[in-house]
Amino acid sequence: MMYVKNFLKDNSEQEFKEFSQKLAIEGEYPILGVRIPILRQFAKKLVKEQDISALGMLTDDSFEEVLLQGFVIAYSKLALNDKKQYIDNYLSKAHSWGLIDSFVSSFSHQDKELMFSWLEDYISSGETFKTRFGFVMMMKYLDDEHVEKIVEAVIKTKSEEYYVEMAQAWLLAKMAIKYPDVVCELLDKKCLNKFTHNKTIQKMVESYSIDKDLKIKVKGKRA
Repeated sequence: MMYVKNFLKDNSEQEFKEFSQKLAIEGEYPILGVRIPILRQFAKKLVKEQDISALGMLTDDSFEEVLLQGFVIAYSKLALNDKKQYIDNYLSKAHSWGLIDSFVSSFSHQDKELMFSWLEDYISSGETFKTRFGFVMMMKYLDDEHVEKIVEAVIKTKSEEYYVEMAQAWLLAKMAIKYPDVVCELLDKKCLNKFTHNKTIQKMVESYSIDKDLKIKVKGKRA
């Protein structure tokens, strides 16, 4: 454990710590100020040396150590089904958007359908950051096979939790790049709460991947 703590101490930056604290990425964990690419590289080293057993070296003493747990789980050579218990354990302690979003972005697995089959349960858990995990992970499934199911999940989930609403809006804005008609129809039906509805439009307007005409069109759909 001291090996990990010494590494984190040696790679911490006060200015980055202060910057990260302003973004409120840490949740209840103290933040040390170690940059994400450094943590990713270190996690891959741990996995190469010990695979999932590296979790035994990590505590919940800081944001960085908890995030390292997520990276070790994501990078582990275990089959996805064998990772389920570790994913669940991680999500039980990942109470911030920083711990969720970086965890999601680390997954690159072959068994995508198995993961998708779990997402509805996470979304319907009633727990803010498990729900956020489900919606952010759905951004990896913006294709013809899954788009209808994703829209259903968004409509079904009535939440006024900020981090859930933001994840829904982010997901829909991403969806609009490939499926603008689907998202426009959803906005026309006014199936979302006012905040999520308007935040989806805002994120679409701010996107560099959405054309000017669509941006003009959706501006007129504000609730």
